[in-house]
Amino acid sequence: MCFSVEVDRDLKKLSTRFNAGIDAARYENFEKLRNLSDNLEIKTALGLKRKPQSNPFKDADKLNRIYPGYFANVMTIENGSRVFKPMRYRIRPEGSKEEIPSKYNVFNARIDSLESRKTWQNLFMKKHGIFPFVRFFEWVEPEGKKKLISFKPDSHEIMWAPCLYDEWKNGEIHFHSFAILTDNPPLEISEQGHDRCPIFLKENLINKWLTPEQSSKSEIYDLLKVIEATYYRFKESA
Repeated sequence: MCFSVEVDRDLKKLSTRFNAGIDAARYENFEKLRNLSDNLEIKTALGLKRKPQSNPFKDADKLNRIYPGYFANVMTIENGSRVFKPMRYRIRPEGSKEEIPSKYNVFNARIDSLESRKTWQNLFMKKHGIFPFVRFFEWVEPEGKKKLISFKPDSHEIMWAPCLYDEWKNGEIHFHSFAILTDNPPLEISEQGHDRCPIFLKENLINKWLTPEQSSKSEIYDLLKVIEATYYRFKESA
């Protein structure tokens, strides 16, 4: 699974790179969420078992890293145009009264579970996005010793993965959340001891993924197998 991801926080740069607009209203709403200070109110609204010890509306840290529960920039298509909006990296299903327990991985969606897992069933072929990022991090245990490794494509400054997203609202608290799609890894990743990899979708298929209503399921599955040609450089990380 993608335990952590390094992102590019320059929204204007991403907007230019992907020829996408910026949903100003959603970013303004996110800033309001970040500035909420009543932890008891947040606990009640989110259906948490206890008051949050830190801000639940976090974006990337000083190293540009995000973890499950952090917010990042995700691209969708609205009214025929690409647009970026902030989304949380961990699905919060629409209408859910409580958070899905942390023991369940709802931030990575395996390509072979899109129709068998209830969380993904409600989103697949309906709510598709693209998540751009720089590199991803995985815990591996070669020779029984646990270590963190980062992987980055050697042919791209930035990569991207198809994702599924949902929208959740309770009163004034309103946000989107997403999960990255993963598949079997290339050899250089499996040799490091990891069995999954974000899907690096071929760039000319992005719009087709973002408009699933225009394709059949079989066509969408076929396009998810068409990936950017690259080699993943890796290094041990702190």
